[in-house]
Amino acid sequence: MNGKTTVLVIILILLGIAGGYYLGTHYKFTLQPQNAVSTTAPVPTATPTVETILNTGTPSAAVVSPTVDETATLIAAVKAGLVAEHGPDAATMTITVSKIVGNFAQGGASAQGGGGMWLAAKVGGVWKLAWDGNGTISCTSVNPYNFPTTMVSECWDDATQKNVTR
Repeated sequence: MNGKTTVLVIILILLGIAGGYYLGTHYKFTLQPQNAVSTTAPVPTATPTVETILNTGTPSAAVVSPTVDETATLIAAVKAGLVAEHGPDAATMTITVSKIVGNFAQGGASAQGGGGMWLAAKVGGVWKLAWDGNGTISCTSVNPYNFPTTMVSECWDDATQKNVTR
């Protein structure tokens, strides 16, 4: 590079810096991830929707998109059940709801060390943790509630020591 080229490059760099400074002081730029939600936009309220699912051999059940309050109530009940079963450390778990079918729900529970699945049933208008864990679901945990086969298609029978198709 000769002296004129070097001076031209330095001038261009200085103009870029000056232009960036001008734009930065006169315009506010914010970077948001794609699909970001503005905090000033109105938040839509959850409206339950119902879809009928037909199960072969079982009565039809409604799949309900839960309201925010119903989901919060369900999460609190599941967390309380996990704390009662596993101790106070379970209170820090993150609880997610993946499906609600009538009076039955399923989801996940996770913490820093891992996680698992849970099943809950609504009894007398109150959500109750029926089962949680990884792997095979115990028939003694789910049979008293008559979970739909769309949620629990098979379970482990302690008496026969075999998986049972429901």
